[in-house]
Amino acid sequence: MVVKDLASVTSLLQVPAIGCQWFSSASLDDSFYTSEIGPSRTFCIYEEVEKLRNLGLIKGGSTDSAIVCSASKGWLNPPLRFPDEPCRHKVLDLIGDLSLFARHGSQGFPVAQIVGYKACFFHCLFPSKVFLSLLVR
Repeated sequence: MVVKDLASVTSLLQVPAIGCQWFSSASLDDSFYTSEIGPSRTFCIYEEVEKLRNLGLIKGGSTDSAIVCSASKGWLNPPLRFPDEPCRHKVLDLIGDLSLFARHGSQGFPVAQIVGYKACFFHCLFPSKVFLSLLVR
């Protein structure tokens, strides 16, 4: 399957190193996913993580699997794999969430045009509302 016009916007203006990012692809096949989307790591804001760590809410984590950005110092563990790696990771999150809808042997990428703005809101809340509506039926 091929996804057309896959796009995501990551906008974290309080963190200048991330800023506003855009990712778009005319198509997405296994090869493109493997080389351009799959390697993108999750990211976090150092100051937010430190607050949680000081409260005892974080016990683990590693800079091997995540990129860390400070609001005042920029990226703390460069280099990035892509200049827009945070945005690509949001695309990765969205593909993962949408893959949960696969049915009847239809595995792979959804066929859709998706434009994400403040994409975390969409992929964090949309699936839960859809799943809740399926459970109620």
